Amino acid sequence: MAKYCVLQLTPTELCFSVGDEHVPVLWTVILPQHFFAEYIMSGVTEQDNKIYLEFDASMFARSLNSLRAMAKSVKIKLTNRRQPCLTFEIDLTSLSVDSRQCVHDVPVKLIPRRDWPEYKMPDIPKFDISLEMPQLKYVRHITDRMKNISSQLIMVANKHGTLIIKIDVDLATVSTHFKGLQVYENEEEQETDDISATINIKKLSMFLSWDILQPDSVKCNLLKEKMVKLTLDVGDYVKIHYFIPAIAS
Repeated sequence: MAKYCVLQLTPTELCFSVGDEHVPVLWTVILPQHFFAEYIMSGVTEQDNKIYLEFDASMFARSLNSLRAMAKSVKIKLTNRRQPCLTFEIDLTSLSVDSRQCVHDVPVKLIPRRDWPEYKMPDIPKFDISLEMPQLKYVRHITDRMKNISSQLIMVANKHGTLIIKIDVDLATVSTHFKGLQVYENEEEQETDDISATINIKKLSMFLSWDILQPDSVKCNLLKEKMVKLTLDVGDYVKIHYFIPAIAS
């Protein structure tokens, strides 16, 4: 995953995006009213009521890790500490009378309005097929073993609701078939039932680790030999789009 992340703040959404040389990798939308008791933001103008920030993703993650230490509450503010920062003010539980507070400052870069179009939601192509993903823990269990044999994985889906994940190496071909999955969309004019794409297995494994979020639904979208896009929904307050480009065969 790329080192830097862009956060777009609007009155109704927080959008996190990660790209690699302007090629989309991850786009996540969360609804702030589900996570915050109070959410106040004021953008550049009433017409462009947005703020775009870029920051080091690892520093942001380390600040969030402090929430695991029996945090009572957290306040996140955009501050000026000689440079723009996202400041995390974390109130921690304490056995003593005095409360304890942990403060983290994550330096950010404010993205000027002229550059906003570079960080808009990626254009979503019309996929050849979209179908339900099996439970992620089962797919992860299989791919964890496959990646010891190959760095590439082939995903195959068809209109009958079958998803196949397989590796093809000199000495063997190993595949697992998931059947009876719901098909959401299918391009009727396809000459063949099977739509496939070869992808980097480590990139798929990274997505599969997010089963810790206990998603309500996960959808697999395939564009033949061009892209796999995985969409994960948690309730109506988190939506993750994950883009994996196909490897040219």
